[in-house]
Amino acid sequence: MSPISNLSKFDYDFENDTIFFYGTDKKYKTSIDIDDIILDVCEDNSAIAIEILDASKKFNVPKSDLSSDLSNILHFNAEISVSKETIKVIMKLVIKKRNGLINKFTEACGLNNNDLPVSTQEMALSY
Repeated sequence: MSPISNLSKFDYDFENDTIFFYGTDKKYKTSIDIDDIILDVCEDNSAIAIEILDASKKFNVPKSDLSSDLSNILHFNAEISVSKETIKVIMKLVIKKRNGLINKFTEACGLNNNDLPVSTQEMALSY
């Protein structure tokens, strides 16, 4: 995996409570599900997108009927660490709420069943 991937877009699906961070021209190869964190991987085995299912629960952010804090993301960062046995993803969101900023964190760990090479990669998106 490459050291840094700068993402350019994100979409929050309120109805399904999912966030999708993406934005690269690399060719998709496969997806890896790590505890409802889905990594899209390209041909060089680097992550090119990340989807977070049940996002409000994972980041402990209330989901309201009128609007969602997850629509007001100013910054997203993910560190993906791959060992021979496991893949660990640590994520941070910065959300704008009223006149302040809120930091939220979550992580997931799963088996490296796809035999990705040992590496560390960072993905980031800022507005």
